[in-house]
Amino acid sequence: MNFLDTSSEVCGLRAEEERILASFTRRLIEISATASARASAPPPTTALNFVRVPAVMLDEAGVVTEANAAAEAIFCDDVKIKERRIFVRDAVARGLLKEAIDSLRTAPRLNPLLTDPIIVQRHDKLPIILRIWPCYGGADKDANGARFVVTLNALGPRPGPPAPVLAKTFGLTPSEAKLACIIARGVPPNIAAQELKISKETARNQLKSIFAKTDTHRQSELVALLLQVE
Repeated sequence: MNFLDTSSEVCGLRAEEERILASFTRRLIEISATASARASAPPPTTALNFVRVPAVMLDEAGVVTEANAAAEAIFCDDVKIKERRIFVRDAVARGLLKEAIDSLRTAPRLNPLLTDPIIVQRHDKLPIILRIWPCYGGADKDANGARFVVTLNALGPRPGPPAPVLAKTFGLTPSEAKLACIIARGVPPNIAAQELKISKETARNQLKSIFAKTDTHRQSELVALLLQVE
């Protein structure tokens, strides 16, 4: 049984999560846009807010018409809405954002999964990754013209599931639940041990018990399971 996965394995898991999330986001935008065109349904930004994806809706001129609560929560001096436009302080990213919007206005059927994301550097935090998604109300452009959804991925440590919930779900001890909560963020066990102020051997033994109680055998399997717990 392998108790300590390499960081590359965890990174591979995260890369697969990002690919799945991107595909899911595109499909959710398509479904929401179609529903909005046929009835008084909420915009795609609202649907994305339910799955905690920060998103901003732009009209065909690039003017902001809607920003969900998840987006509002991560806006800062480096990325925010200013004069009904998405403002990014990073000059390079600002130029790329303008180019991307202009290119999608002329070729809106371009698949966002095949385009480069826009990396917005922040002064005192990790970057925010922007993606722009064409959004139509049906097979053809709707009466209001092209619209776009900008999704924002603020990089940083992901909060793990609540330790009490993990303890109750899997029968973990309070100490094991705290470790599992940190492991769910993709943190290696030795770093988790430092965070919890316990020895590496104690963390190793607790992780062994967590594997047994969750019927998992590798850290990547454990993380995938724990991230399903809300």
